[in-house]
Amino acid sequence: MSSPRSWLFHSIHGRLLLTLCVGLGVLMTVMFVLLDHSIDHKIYQRLDDDLLQRARGIAALLETQPAEQEMARLQTFRPAYAGGGHTEFLQVWDAAGRTLLVSGSNPRGRLERPAAVPANKPLFYDLALPDHHRGRAVALQLLFPGVREPATIAVAEEREQVDRFERSVHMALLGGVVGTALSAALLAIVTVRRGLRPLVRFGAVARRSEEPPHLPQRQLPLELTPFAEALNDAFDRLRAGMERERRFSRDVAHELRTPLAEMRSAVELARRDGSTPVSLANLGEAIERMQRCIDSLLAVSRYESGLVPPELEPVDLVPLLRRAMDGQARVHAVLPAEAWVQSDPALLERIVDNLMRNALEYAPEGGTVELALELARGQWLLRIGNAAPELTEADLSHLGQRFWRKSPAREADGHGGLGLALAGTLAVVLGATLRFSLSDGRLWAELGALPDIATIPSDG
Repeated sequence: MSSPRSWLFHSIHGRLLLTLCVGLGVLMTVMFVLLDHSIDHKIYQRLDDDLLQRARGIAALLETQPAEQEMARLQTFRPAYAGGGHTEFLQVWDAAGRTLLVSGSNPRGRLERPAAVPANKPLFYDLALPDHHRGRAVALQLLFPGVREPATIAVAEEREQVDRFERSVHMALLGGVVGTALSAALLAIVTVRRGLRPLVRFGAVARRSEEPPHLPQRQLPLELTPFAEALNDAFDRLRAGMERERRFSRDVAHELRTPLAEMRSAVELARRDGSTPVSLANLGEAIERMQRCIDSLLAVSRYESGLVPPELEPVDLVPLLRRAMDGQARVHAVLPAEAWVQSDPALLERIVDNLMRNALEYAPEGGTVELALELARGQWLLRIGNAAPELTEADLSHLGQRFWRKSPAREADGHGGLGLALAGTLAVVLGATLRFSLSDGRLWAELGALPDIATIPSDG
């Protein structure tokens, strides 16, 4: 069983979850910092704007009216400056730093005086208020009537309520971000698990299955479909290879029992009987039959597995067919002057030889074999027919199967039962078709889909 660290860093599931969770965590942290900074800025900007508006209004009153009279009116209309509880504070200093005016809430003139206030520009600063609470102040320069040196006015307000509001917003924002991050992480976990569920299910099936499994493409996301197609193709090839190996082993075990029994009998007879030449002749025939069977089985397996790819080149079918006929008087052929196709000469010749040999061997004694080569719709069709009175329509599906024989009496003859199987395999390799049909008691083998070379488009 893998460790949690190995699962986290070396599995697709773990990597996706780690990437999503870390990415969401970083994203939420950045979002929290930016939002918190923006909200704090707006809250305290609002506080500073209120202070500045108030300070400018008071400065305008004090510059145009008698200062003491306006201070009294200000405290009447805005009792917060008169004092009592958490309130607002005001203090005015002359150019030498002496206190000129104070609000009733600051009778001792204990507001912190800023070091330097720029002309025509407010100065904001934090300070400890006379009641020892935290506060925020703004300082401006003002010019009293008849005074040449500007004075400084500071208007202050307690900020603890604003700080409490800012902290509540901060905690609400933090809770929202954390909750969103956890929800997003949970959603990522569910999404990743759901997305990888077909792969996990496929892995479980693959562990239990003795055969190469098949990946369900319909249940997979689109991004994994090419992977599933490639994997299924590989599994199909593996399954086909395993089936070929099983069939090869089964066929070898089935077909070689008779030659081995004959060889064993021949050896036993050679030991007992003085007629050694006859026994040895039987032994040689059994060995030759076994050799033909093994060669044919190996050829079928090589071609089915694609180990021997075809080498295509222009081929004239007519000379090839005449060589296969080998001057047999039993063969009646109707052939054109030439018939050029793009194919593998060796494989095509082997197909024709096997079909011709099969027709000659199974045709009744004295019967003829008909051969015709026709061009239709740009494709050549080769037809080889022989009388087959024993075959029925139900037997056509068995033609081309390895070692199938209509009559069990042929089991021990010299025919290997692989000629048509090899011909069918080679036809598939060449991209051709091999079909069998019965017509008026004759079996016809039709090799088609051989494009005439004149109809094949050139690369240029």
